[in-house]
Amino acid sequence: MKNIKAIAGILLIFALGAASGSIVTHMIARAHLESFISGGQHAREDVIVKRLAKKLDLDNRQLEQVRTIVHETHAGIQQVRKQARPQVEALLEQGQKRISALLNPDQQKKFDKMIAERKARRQRDDKKGS
Repeated sequence: MKNIKAIAGILLIFALGAASGSIVTHMIARAHLESFISGGQHAREDVIVKRLAKKLDLDNRQLEQVRTIVHETHAGIQQVRKQARPQVEALLEQGQKRISALLNPDQQKKFDKMIAERKARRQRDDKKGS
């Protein structure tokens, strides 16, 4: 009987350790992701450059060249997004109108609220990125 209790206790301690470890790992990963997303362009570029420097063992000259390339690439991507944004917004608006036509008045109110929240979030994100 004592052996069963001891084994059960050890298994319980092991299970609790594994559970707490996975929770902490999840929280850390989530925090890293949130800081990456909310950090702006400079923070994202830094993460990319640091990862490349570590995995590729870049020297100082290569590091600065990679940093320049990453920055120029991000600037180019932003330009493409700005150019494509009116088309994307037009497509979103068309889809929203089609969905709205299917909804009853209560659903339309909820849908309109969802759309307004998306637009507000987009405006906040645009201001952060500037």
